[in-house]
Amino acid sequence: MTTILLADDKKNIREFCKQELEDEGYRVILARDGREAIELVQKEPPDLVILDLCMPRVGGLDAVEPIRAIAPEVPVILFTANDEDCVTDGRCRHAVACVEKSEDLTELKRAIVGTLASREGNGLFRFGLPPNLTPSQPESTQDESQS
Repeated sequence: MTTILLADDKKNIREFCKQELEDEGYRVILARDGREAIELVQKEPPDLVILDLCMPRVGGLDAVEPIRAIAPEVPVILFTANDEDCVTDGRCRHAVACVEKSEDLTELKRAIVGTLASREGNGLFRFGLPPNLTPSQPESTQDESQS
């Protein structure tokens, strides 16, 4: 069974997401903030981590890099009320997706399915984030042969 670690400081959001994701067949572990999420990843790396951006003590943006350092194979989805931070903050490069919070978890579920599918070799998934440039992708789209 696929295990998802979900970190959010709001208990009602944690419990709602847990119920919805368990109904989809996932095992869900909960954390109250980024620090607790990091500790749980150290103890038992899940298959996927979902982090709220704004949490006390350690927020999602501060937790994403340590989580990826501990368990580089574990993808992280950022789950936020303000997805603008996902576009402007460089720490988001450690995440595979950024999903805006909503009472309807369809986007989050789609990001989870896409992320897990990409782990199984079905290609890179970067939902709601700018694409990462790889060494084979030039930063400029201008045709250099015209210079």
